[in-house]
Amino acid sequence: MKKLLCLAALAAGLLGAAEYRIEGNNMNYDDEWQKGVGGGTGGSILYAPKKGLKATGTYAVPEAGKYTVWVHGETRNEGWRRAQIKINGVPFGKFGDDKQKDFTKPNFYWKKMMLPLEVKAANDIIKVEVTALSGSARFDSIVLSSNPDFTPIGKTDSEVEDATEELECGE
Repeated sequence: MKKLLCLAALAAGLLGAAEYRIEGNNMNYDDEWQKGVGGGTGGSILYAPKKGLKATGTYAVPEAGKYTVWVHGETRNEGWRRAQIKINGVPFGKFGDDKQKDFTKPNFYWKKMMLPLEVKAANDIIKVEVTALSGSARFDSIVLSSNPDFTPIGKTDSEVEDATEELECGE
C-alpha cells in the first residue's frame, strides 16, 4: 500500500509539472545584438558581436515550484565564445562554445544550468539577464522545467516548442 501511495504521489507531481520557454529574440537587448537564422526555437538566435552586450527581461512564472534551467545556445567547438545567464541577479551558469564529441559546425545544443530556480508563488516575477562574456556569443532560448526528468536534449526545435509554454517579456 505504501508503494502504491508513493507512485500516486509521483504521478500527481509529474502531472503538475510545467515547462516554460523564454525566447532570446523577444527579450530587451542592446541594439548591437544581431539576429541570426536557423537553430532557434520559436524565432531567431541572437549573436553578440562583442563582449558585454546584455539581453534582459522580466517574466511572470505561472506556477510555484523548483525549476531546472536549460539554455539553448550554439557551439563552434573552439572553447572561447561564452555567455552567462543570471536570474534575479544570481549567476546560474555559463554556456556557449562548449567542446563536444561528434561535432559539426554550427552545433546548437541544450545545456543544463548548475542551479535550480525556486519560484515561491504562482506568477512570481523573475528577472533574466544574459550577458555576452566574449564576442561571437550565441543565444537562443531558455527552458524552465518543474519536472526533474524533462530534458530538451534530443528533441527537435518544434518538439521543444510544443512541449513548452512561451512566457511573455514584461519589460
